[in-house]
Amino acid sequence: MSSYFRIVPEGAVAPAAASREKFQGGVEQAEILDRQRPDGMRGHRFSYQPGGRSNWHVHTGEQALVVVSGRGLIQWWGLDEPRELREGDWVHVEPGIPHWHGATDDSPFVHLAITATGETRWGPAA
Repeated sequence: MSSYFRIVPEGAVAPAAASREKFQGGVEQAEILDRQRPDGMRGHRFSYQPGGRSNWHVHTGEQALVVVSGRGLIQWWGLDEPRELREGDWVHVEPGIPHWHGATDDSPFVHLAITATGETRWGPAA
């Protein structure tokens, strides 16, 4: 196999409880793609129990969220009410915009997070 590609089979990475300092409620995360070079891309799968949420946070690089299942919410700074997310939705997260995301109160929620570059800076609970 070429060193230019890396395949991570579904189920090859076990989820772990997400940090209680960064997430509220029942949230698990799996680091599917770790950085292969400094400031490189990374990918995670997040699974939220109903009502589970991330804290407010900011990315210093671009990120895409891809909704895999369930119903979720996302809110960014300046938005009066959270926007609902459904299976198949994609979200482009601009660098430097404070936001949070998580499950609705009545549905579990799973999304992939593909972060192009940069770091995540964490803030208070949503």
